[in-house]
Amino acid sequence: MAETLPRLTSALADRYRIERELGEGGMATVYLAADLRHQRQVAIKVLKPELAAVLGAERFVQEITTTAQLQHPHILPLFDSGTADGFLFYVMPYVEGETLRDRLDREKQLGVEEAVRIAREVADALDYAHRRGVIHRDIKPENILLHDGRPMVADFGIALAVSAAAGGRMTETGMSLGTPYYMSPEQATAEKELTGRSDVYSLASVLYEMLTGDPPHTGSSAQQIIVRIIADPVRPVGEVRKSVPPNVAAAVDKALEKLAADRFESAKTFADALADPHFTVAGGTPGAAREAGRPWWRDPRIAAMGVTGIAVGVLVTSILTRSNRGVVPAEYDVGLPDTVGMVSANQDVGFAVAPAGDFVVYEAVRDGRSELWYRSLLDATVRRVPGSDGGSQPVISPDGRRLAFFRLGEGGWSIEVLPIEGGTSTTLGRGVGIVRRLFWPTADRVLLLQSDGGVARWFDPERGGGASVAMRYCESQAPIPGTDDVLCGGGGLKWGYRIVLGDSVFEQRLWHAEDSTRVFGSSFQVLEGRYLTYVSIDADLLAAPVDLASGRVGRAVRMASGLGLADYTGKASYAVSASGTLVYAQGDNRSIGNLVRVRETGIDTLPVGRDAFVTFEYSPDARRLAAVVEGVDGQELRVYDLSTGRYQTWIRRPSVTHPVWSQQGDQLVFSTFDSLFVGAPDRSGAPEFLLHVPGGADALRWMADDRVILLQYESMAILAMRLERRPVAVDTLFFGNGFTWPSADGRWVAYTNSGWTEAWIEPLPGDGRRFQVAAGNLADIQWLSAFELGVPITDGGRTRVERVTVDPSANPPARNRGWWADAPEFRDTNGPSFATAPGGGLMYLQGAAARPASYLRVVPHWVDRMKQAVDEANR
Repeated sequence: MAETLPRLTSALADRYRIERELGEGGMATVYLAADLRHQRQVAIKVLKPELAAVLGAERFVQEITTTAQLQHPHILPLFDSGTADGFLFYVMPYVEGETLRDRLDREKQLGVEEAVRIAREVADALDYAHRRGVIHRDIKPENILLHDGRPMVADFGIALAVSAAAGGRMTETGMSLGTPYYMSPEQATAEKELTGRSDVYSLASVLYEMLTGDPPHTGSSAQQIIVRIIADPVRPVGEVRKSVPPNVAAAVDKALEKLAADRFESAKTFADALADPHFTVAGGTPGAAREAGRPWWRDPRIAAMGVTGIAVGVLVTSILTRSNRGVVPAEYDVGLPDTVGMVSANQDVGFAVAPAGDFVVYEAVRDGRSELWYRSLLDATVRRVPGSDGGSQPVISPDGRRLAFFRLGEGGWSIEVLPIEGGTSTTLGRGVGIVRRLFWPTADRVLLLQSDGGVARWFDPERGGGASVAMRYCESQAPIPGTDDVLCGGGGLKWGYRIVLGDSVFEQRLWHAEDSTRVFGSSFQVLEGRYLTYVSIDADLLAAPVDLASGRVGRAVRMASGLGLADYTGKASYAVSASGTLVYAQGDNRSIGNLVRVRETGIDTLPVGRDAFVTFEYSPDARRLAAVVEGVDGQELRVYDLSTGRYQTWIRRPSVTHPVWSQQGDQLVFSTFDSLFVGAPDRSGAPEFLLHVPGGADALRWMADDRVILLQYESMAILAMRLERRPVAVDTLFFGNGFTWPSADGRWVAYTNSGWTEAWIEPLPGDGRRFQVAAGNLADIQWLSAFELGVPITDGGRTRVERVTVDPSANPPARNRGWWADAPEFRDTNGPSFATAPGGGLMYLQGAAARPASYLRVVPHWVDRMKQAVDEANR
């Protein structure tokens, strides 16, 4: 507050005079202010910085304007909204009085008549909004103000505005929309589309508390409450408070039905039932028609509800307003020392959990050098593991007594084995090149995956070296217990698949049984041979049943939210012990960010919001942007209007590679992994199939002569195809050993070596000459113009762009001119990570800064809970 209040006061000084803070909630801080123009007192709600960080100001204001049209005596109106010095805010009348929460905290219960009156007046406000297409989504006592006893609903539609402006990506803020005590079952299961019946459930929950003193479901943690909302029947209100009239009890019970279809069809019919002394429910009580003794979750109607997203582990302590509702916490946190915090959970899992779930070993960095640390999960013990200097990616032996880890040196890497207590390590093997993951699946085998998962090597932990086998591309790898097979998913292929190793190596995709579509995410694991866990692009930990024989995956359940995700790979920071304990680190979703344009003069943010951008390209007139965006069910090719920030989704596919515009800006060429398409996004109709490109292709540039130049992944060849001919004619212009980028005039090609440590240019087509232009840890090269090359180089976590001038008349033709611009918080993407911006500059994805994890969340007996939730959701 000490830093926020002066900045906010200065930013709003021309319109409002901030007087004092009124309170703080889960999403915003509220200030009392004077409206200088209208000479009135107002309440200004300022969104929390971590929430505002994921919202684009323009889109937030656009979405919130819908609620500004609501005019009703029981709805607190919206006066103003906007942005000021980076703050997102909205302004409401200042109402003297108290909230219903204040009243309930003081009196516990209300009189029956008063409680019913308040509920009916709130229902009238809800019915008014619902008929105009606005759902509140967060009805709770804190959002009902009492002014002279008359209720006024506050924050109407704010939850919807925030959710829409954030593109549904609330998990990266660590917050959740909706308060657990009053969530409807469909909110708790993360259904995308809510109706007015969800608000009816929430209002009935508030009325239940006004009558009984407690919400319908309570618990010691958010996960307990949410599971009970989904799984437990509500005790009839008439049993808890005998003085509640039968019609009121019947109306409340009906409004609290698990299935939305079994509730009142509108808030008005709920209000009418509360006022009708003759109202009753057919059959006596809600749910009476079900078979005697049958649990509600076995009812086929309930099963049909599709419990696809139980938020069992989502951290919503910021919105739990009371702490006296339970006994034993179902999960807890263990802190990590500030001086030796875990390496960014976004780079990899970052830690290993012991089989018994009683400790972890994690990687830390001190004085620029990595080392391994032991952290007990049962007490406060934290200590360095002696002999682990330079160690990374630890794994723990099945008996919990030893560690295996990588140690990098000047000549390459080694695999070391060390007792948990520390001491002298034993070297299992050495090598060079890219190392990916290390596993210790059985007592007698240590598994190494290297070179993008292209080679699997086994080591005997006692004697060292062993067998190796080539395997297909695999990111975010995990072995399947009891087999030699590996699960993959992440990077350029976000769908989950299984690599079967042996004499014949083949790939088996994981697919939803309901609609035969791929299962998307990363960090896939199999538990007990029949449960699949993985993490979505929204940083949710999901679990589902899996049949490994067929690859079929059932209905998924959301078990935790807000995990740290890596850029490019999407790797997530969680681990499950053999004893069933879940340990995970919450953190930033580094797959999400803003698109920015960097120039020598500074950085501008594009008005397209914050999202999981994969690849992107300006239209020739710089008015539009074609962008591929990662979604929870695949990828979308969107076309943005840069004047408004709005977009149309043109194509949805499991994978879409870099789109390129025609010179006229009326068509786009793109590929879906191995097939090339062309079309006009402004016209109706499907794009036209052009040709099949074995091994996959990335469209690179559309030349003025209507040639499209593209890279064929399998052979690393540059192909040129002419679109005016059918079938399409293809010429091979260049063969390389890395990714390539042709210049705007088609005269030169820039490329990197396979290790991304050297950058070269050659004439196109080739004449035998080549020239090295840069060296270092390289990102995607891009041309600033036909004669200038931008070479991004990352060093020490910072990315700078060097400029290379290409002069065909000079000898040599390339001259490195050094630093051109910094690219702060650059994030690698699945496609080309930089794009040339019209008028100069480069565009890239700017994401959250890498931050060490400061604590780990521990959930004992998690596998048992997961199995119960998954089994119930799939009955």
